[in-house]
Parts: sequence; C-alpha cells; structure tokens
Amino acid sequence: MNKLFSLILILGLLLNGCATTDSLVSKGKIKQGLTKSELQVALWTSYPGDDPFLPGGGSMLFQDNNTEIIWGESRNVYYVFRYVSETVSCGMLLCRLGNGTLESWHKTLDEARASLPKKELTQTEKLNQMPSKTYKRSENKKGKNAMVASIKDIPGVADAGWPQDISLWIFMSNPNAGHDFDRLGYTVCNGGVTNFGVQKGYSITFWNPYNKKEIGKYRCY
Repeated sequence: MNKLFSLILILGLLLNGCATTDSLVSKGKIKQGLTKSELQVALWTSYPGDDPFLPGGGSMLFQDNNTEIIWGESRNVYYVFRYVSETVSCGMLLCRLGNGTLESWHKTLDEARASLPKKELTQTEKLNQMPSKTYKRSENKKGKNAMVASIKDIPGVADAGWPQDISLWIFMSNPNAGHDFDRLGYTVCNGGVTNFGVQKGYSITFWNPYNKKEIGKYRCY
C-alpha cells in the first residue's frame, strides 16, 4: 500500500513539473521553422497528452500544399507543418516522425485549418477561371483589354499587350523556366474566344523581357 502511495505521489510530482505549450513558446523552445524531431525534443517536458509524437494523437495531411496538422491525445494544441512528404505514423508504442517544417500552432483544429496556405493556381487553372462574358464584335477592343488584364494575372507572366490586332505579345517573368508555350498558347487562344469574345486570327508571341528576344510563338487560327 505504501509503495502504491509513493508511486502515485511521484507520478503527481512529475506531472506538476510538466510544461505547458505557452510556457515553452515564451522560453523560445517552440518556434517557427522547427523540424519534427526538434519539436519532439522541445516537448519532452510537456504533458504526455500534449505530445503529438506519442500514440493516441492524430494527423491530417493536405496534399494540395503538402501541409500536415498534428495533435496530441489531449487535443490542446494543433501543430501545422509545411513541406511534408512523410507524415507522422504511430504504432502501438512508438511513432515515426516523418518530415516537414513547423509553420504555426493553434488551440483548435478549425483555426489550424484556416491558417493553411491557399492552393496556387496553375496557368491553365487561372485562365479557366476567367469570368465568362459574351462580347459583340463592336466590343472587340473591350474584350481584348479584359483578356490582357486576365493574362497579366497568370503566374509567370510579367506583361501582355496587343501591338496589332493580329498580334498578341506576352512577356514572361522567368523566361528560362521551361514553359510549354504550345499548351499556354492554346489555352490563351481558346480562353479568349470563350470568355472574352476575342475571335481567332492572330499570333501569340512570347518574349524574354530582359533581352527583348522571342522565346516562343503560337498561331491562334
């Protein structure tokens, strides 16, 4: 009986000495940029239920942006990790940490989810989300201006314009990025017809804005 009482007393003293997440943050033990192994070390003095690297915790992966949210059994803190290709995986006794970099931590799962970065659209997705509108031929200039404004919002495009009615110029911000100009030209050409009423019958020229050289061409006919 005395041994059981002593064990309970020792366990109580150990738990009383456990650190909270807030205290670990204030001491600089938990901070943005930690790896999972570094966070595990920082949490050695925390309550076992707050440690997401012990069996009983949870994990949620968001593949669109390689982000993972992990939490301990107590669900008091939710940690957000970015650049994750291997998630936390727990067995009966031990957990495999996986990889990633600590981005933030939150009190609720909803707050953690709200902090996730929005998915960056590809060039094709950006064009496909152009507002649909039918333009009359008399409004062709207005349609071309609206089309150019949308093209400028495409990731990787520095500028665009119509030097002539039969020529559309697109300047690439990173001309050496290995762009698929046939695919991009096809998307711009058909997106212009569908969304802005800009009829085919012109050439799309892609330019390097730094040396003023042509780097690609697509015939929109």
